[in-house]
Amino acid sequence: MSKKTHLSPRGNADRSLRGRIARWWLAKPDTEQRAVIARAAVTSVCALGLMAAMPVISSVNLQKQAEAEARAQTERFAAAQDAGDAVRADPKAPRLMQHEWLRNVEYSLERNPDGALSRYSGLERDAAVLAGMKSFDPAHLARAEDMDRQMKCLAEAVYYEARSESSSGQLAVAEVIMNRVRDHRYPNTACDVVYQGATQTTGCQFTFTCDGAMARAPHGYRWTRAKTVAAHVMLELQESRTSGATHYHANYVNPVWNSGLIHTSTIGTHIFYRFPRGTEWASAKAAERARIKQANAESNGGGSNKAQKTIMTVDAPPETKDLNARSLNVLSPAP
Repeated sequence: MSKKTHLSPRGNADRSLRGRIARWWLAKPDTEQRAVIARAAVTSVCALGLMAAMPVISSVNLQKQAEAEARAQTERFAAAQDAGDAVRADPKAPRLMQHEWLRNVEYSLERNPDGALSRYSGLERDAAVLAGMKSFDPAHLARAEDMDRQMKCLAEAVYYEARSESSSGQLAVAEVIMNRVRDHRYPNTACDVVYQGATQTTGCQFTFTCDGAMARAPHGYRWTRAKTVAAHVMLELQESRTSGATHYHANYVNPVWNSGLIHTSTIGTHIFYRFPRGTEWASAKAAERARIKQANAESNGGGSNKAQKTIMTVDAPPETKDLNARSLNVLSPAP
């Protein structure tokens, strides 16, 4: 009777992945096994070293990126500072532009634009504005006093010349005075324009400055309105109404001198004129000569010379000019 031999599970060939790897490893000689172990160790060390170096490499990259952004921001600040310095160097620039607070505000807005809406940024900006308005410089006080004086002169002209006019008429009269201030043929301030020739017997530019009208001081709501009109015109808050007019007269008179000027507008009871420009001078001078000839012809025999002397022309020198408050009959010399 034959006997069956029973093999244990360990005696069977292990066909699993683990078994295959074990057989592959046991089949290698000792030298090759040691070489595999050495290569695995080197690979593990390299991997661990790379993992340890990654944060350092990342930090270096971030640092270089930050440096690049800092350089770009510095360039922007330099350009902005150059522009800001140019503005601050301009004597006509607002005083706020010259204050050191402005640089802090500019930097804050560049660093964090959303911070401009915070209440703390608002406090900084308000402080900057208020600090820019502060001044204990005597020169600034003198300038403020001069501005107040110029505005008073302009208001007096509006009051005595056009207090019965509408707001548009008063603004137009004030505009004529400021147009003269800007014109090289006239003085450079409102007071000098209004009171030009006031000390001369027949040379006052505005009659109220030399006919005794100022003996009655301005008062009441009309004076208040005249000061408001003067402030608006001096601060250039009004729209132009006279198209650059430098002369006007009441609509119930027709002075000889208006024939040598260019009519620009009629507002209320006043008719406004400006100097001729370019080719307009020829026709204006021709009309003026015709008007003078007609005036001389209408004067009686013995009075013709006298009439000729009293007629003011566009070429009359400044010291002989005479301006009537109701006919504004003074002209400046032609350019």
